Amino acid sequence: MSKASKPERHRHPWRLQKLGWLGVLMMLTAVLWWALDHAGPKAQKAWSELSASMGLSSSTTMSWQLAFEPQTPQATATPELDPEPLVRQIYAQLGEGERAQALATASVLAARFPTFQLGQLLYADLLNISSANPVPLPFEDEENAPSLRKRLDELILESKRRLQRDSAQSLQGKIPAALAFLSPQQAYVAAVDASKSRLYWFENRSGPDGRLQLHLVKESYISVGINGVGKNQEGDGKTPLGVYFIQRNLPGEGLPDLFGEGALTLNYPNAVDVMRKKTGSGIWLHGTPSAQYARAPESTDGCVVLANPEMRRLLHMPDLRMTPVIIAEQLEWVNADQAAQTWAGFKPALNQWLQARNGRDPEALKIHYSPRYEQDGMGLAQVWPRLAQTTLGYSQTKPLELVSVLNWKDQDHTMVVTMKDPNQSHPQGAAYLRTYWQKENGQWRLVFQGPT
Repeated sequence: MSKASKPERHRHPWRLQKLGWLGVLMMLTAVLWWALDHAGPKAQKAWSELSASMGLSSSTTMSWQLAFEPQTPQATATPELDPEPLVRQIYAQLGEGERAQALATASVLAARFPTFQLGQLLYADLLNISSANPVPLPFEDEENAPSLRKRLDELILESKRRLQRDSAQSLQGKIPAALAFLSPQQAYVAAVDASKSRLYWFENRSGPDGRLQLHLVKESYISVGINGVGKNQEGDGKTPLGVYFIQRNLPGEGLPDLFGEGALTLNYPNAVDVMRKKTGSGIWLHGTPSAQYARAPESTDGCVVLANPEMRRLLHMPDLRMTPVIIAEQLEWVNADQAAQTWAGFKPALNQWLQARNGRDPEALKIHYSPRYEQDGMGLAQVWPRLAQTTLGYSQTKPLELVSVLNWKDQDHTMVVTMKDPNQSHPQGAAYLRTYWQKENGQWRLVFQGPT
């Protein structure tokens, strides 16, 4: 594997054997405290009785409170593919004081998903607190305390993310604000919300009129970098933020077990990342090791990681190359009319550039390029003679076909435009041109253009 495609380094997932069974029970009991402290009075009364029988004080129990409301279960994906509906059902049953039903649901969850650690631990702890003689929990284990605390925090965060997800119904009619335009030939678009550990995968149903119409095909729990998001350099353990595109589909048979069902590679660093001197490579969407259904919310070296059943569904979708993947710390959702306004505000600048490139006047073309333009490590003055020669004079050829326009805002306002060039082709199929635009003093200017 070449250096350019080298994936994230492998961080060994946490292993239950290191902490022992009592440590495992201690951690999941704390997770259950979190749910029960925010459940109904029946559940709190039942838990108080159980706590007393196990020698746990009420003050200890309350020390694990977290400030959010209990969630009711919502059926989304089929249980065979996704354990999350069962997890939500368990917490809802606990919230209603239905401990026996919660134990029965946890039994189904553990049997159906034997490598889902959160599910197995929930079942083990419910078995323990349902016993006539529950095992006392060792809260003063100095040797294992740091590891226990770390894994406990991961479990609580995973539970929060899974329970606090936005329902598909609440997102009905909304689209990520980063989308400005998608042509019908762009089959899919994906968006990652790192703050909620969610990936949203949309089928594009937009018509020729340019109005965005998306269908949410799936949404799933994901994991990001161990140090969060905002990647700047190689080895920082962060997932990049921005607009990226799928390049290759890598089946799991040709990869180490770490990548599970397989991977979809992304084009990090993109042109703007390169301008900002960001380093690193090998940022992929990929599956999990065979012995682990899901990873902690923040546990990768920068990749976006999905459960294997979810990854399998993605890998079997057709026409994934060129699919935009928006990775945001927190997604902003808007309606199609707002996206249309964004597109309308940018479209004149794009049309003027397209008109200029069809002419013969280099100066009329050059005004659309930023002084900060950078390509192959060279500035505008260095690349302009070649750029003008290869860009001008397309009046006698077929026009470029607009594929997508993506709208990204951070310290700069960037538009990422992908166009199909019907005048060129390569062995993999059609040729594409991608341009990056940024707003300078109220005007849109090109900062990069090149093949995809």
